[in-house]
Amino acid sequence: MDIQERIKEIEKFLEEQEVTPKSNEVKQSNEVKQDDVLTLLKKIAENQEIDRIRFERSNPVEEDDPIYDWAEATINPGEIVQFIYTIPEGRVFFFEYLNVVHSIDTTYYIWIDGVYQPTLSFALQDFGDHAQIYKPPKMAYNKVEVWCLNNWIAPQTYATFFRGFNRWYRAIHRKIIYESLKKEEEQET
Repeated sequence: MDIQERIKEIEKFLEEQEVTPKSNEVKQSNEVKQDDVLTLLKKIAENQEIDRIRFERSNPVEEDDPIYDWAEATINPGEIVQFIYTIPEGRVFFFEYLNVVHSIDTTYYIWIDGVYQPTLSFALQDFGDHAQIYKPPKMAYNKVEVWCLNNWIAPQTYATFFRGFNRWYRAIHRKIIYESLKKEEEQET
């Protein structure tokens, strides 16, 4: 049952419950109360829709593809390895977190869609940790990269893990306009 059907059902219920008033004042009072109830119910429905949109922004829903991308490489001293997750065309990657193996004397870089992302902490999340770093998830349209530069005197092995979900690009750009909010804005002006 959608919101409009629910509102009609409640209006019908309120009409059935209406008691014959003894005076005009009581009748006007009942009408005001019914209008207040309907306005309240519409606002509740709108808030539920806003909560749903916020939930979809931060969590995978039906038709989203969960991504658990893992890679490993061993590199010599002075070399750099680039772990790259390329987003399929027509999709948006909601990047929740990454893990990377911590090694001695290593410089790490994170790039999202070609933009360098400085780390917000002393070290990146270690490979065994799986806490969500980006809340809400960062959106990437092209690719996500993690670079590891080996500054140590011996070869080192690095592994990285990308976690998030892909969503069709068109699914993001939905805008819902509520009539009651439009009316309130028009009344204010």
